[in-house]
Amino acid sequence: MKKTQFVSAIWIFVFSVAASSASAQFPSIKDKLPGGNSKGSKTSTAAQSWKQVASNFQAARADIARELQVQARLSGDIAEALGLQSEAAMMRGEADNIEKKGDALGSSDLGAIGEKSASTNNLIREKLSSAEELTAEQTAALGKAAAKYVPSLLSNIETAIVVKDTISALSDLGTPGFKDGRSAISAAKNIPKVGPAIIKLTASSVKQGSQMISLMNTKGVATPETDDLTFDM
Repeated sequence: MKKTQFVSAIWIFVFSVAASSASAQFPSIKDKLPGGNSKGSKTSTAAQSWKQVASNFQAARADIARELQVQARLSGDIAEALGLQSEAAMMRGEADNIEKKGDALGSSDLGAIGEKSASTNNLIREKLSSAEELTAEQTAALGKAAAKYVPSLLSNIETAIVVKDTISALSDLGTPGFKDGRSAISAAKNIPKVGPAIIKLTASSVKQGSQMISLMNTKGVATPETDDLTFDM
């Protein structure tokens, strides 16, 4: 090997070692760059493909449907415990309808669910407010429902955040083409309508649910903490 080639090889080795060392010492620099791959950060919605967006959105619709069904049945249980029999039957029937439609719930379906839930929750709060004292049976039934209701609402919040991110990603994706697949084309039509409906219903459900759970607590019902039940549209 010639002397100049040997010297060049030495310098290449030195620079390689230095670059590797700098990368190890300052990983945050890479993380702050576009496309950085920090383990603690969420995937940037701007980098998502139509296929990813369609998959995420459909999964979110399924998650919302599952939790709405849970909440409807729990509202039925709470209403029944407070003597609101017709409302209990209505909410259980609504839970059955949600189960049948699943991830095919549309914006009009979500709007109807929101109206029925709000109406029932208003009556529940009125009953709780006017009750001087709950029976032991009522206290137990409400506590059992509250223990499941709060986690379900928290799940709704997580899903609604995914939906908000999905909506934000649309402006960077443009119009889906044939190569993106039928699910992407369907998502492009559904997200602008169903997405905002999910967000609106989640905000309403969280607000009403938090108020109801807090009111239960004032009546001696053991309930989970509601500090994390916040969601802004």
